Amino acid sequence: MKILIIDDQTLLRTGMQLFLETISGDYRLFEAADLTSARGVLRENPDITMVITEVKMEGLVSSEIVHLLRSAKPGISVLFYSGLSERIFALPALRAGADGFIMKRERPADLARAIAVVGSGGKYLSVDLQASLISMIDSDHQKEALESLETLSQRERTVMNEVVLGKSTKEIAFMLNVKCNTISTYKKRIYKKMNVADTFELSQKAAGF
Repeated sequence: MKILIIDDQTLLRTGMQLFLETISGDYRLFEAADLTSARGVLRENPDITMVITEVKMEGLVSSEIVHLLRSAKPGISVLFYSGLSERIFALPALRAGADGFIMKRERPADLARAIAVVGSGGKYLSVDLQASLISMIDSDHQKEALESLETLSQRERTVMNEVVLGKSTKEIAFMLNVKCNTISTYKKRIYKKMNVADTFELSQKAAGF
């Protein structure tokens, strides 16, 4: 199986390659530091069958990344390997057409399984997230929380993720290169959509997903 790894961090790409080589000698690996280079690699190597990439790159979100990659190689499998919360970003990524989502903090064995599942044509979510989704089916409160989450835009999900991680308005504004009052506006929208009064309630609700 031929796999393209996309990440702007050289050490991560190198580490991923070394790890994949320990899993199977049948993997042939390619790498790209950005999406433009990735499209070039895909066009030059039409037999690449899987891409492993972050869920946000160069200001683009999951749906845009999937569309961009498949415009270069229709039907290619996309596995998002991300530092962002799967509870916030995984389902939108799969709805955007991705084949799997796994967080960078997961065990190497879980990453190996995600690659195997996606490589065989399946869809991958962590066992914990699958269990959480199943429990939501039987819980009206959690179902309401999930439905609220679905109303958030991609940018609102990003802001929410940083808020839950404890980042200040100023820190988030700097990270996203926007004004503080813009982040404050996003936070008000998030609180309203998630039906919470403050950051504490938001964090409690997010922890229940």
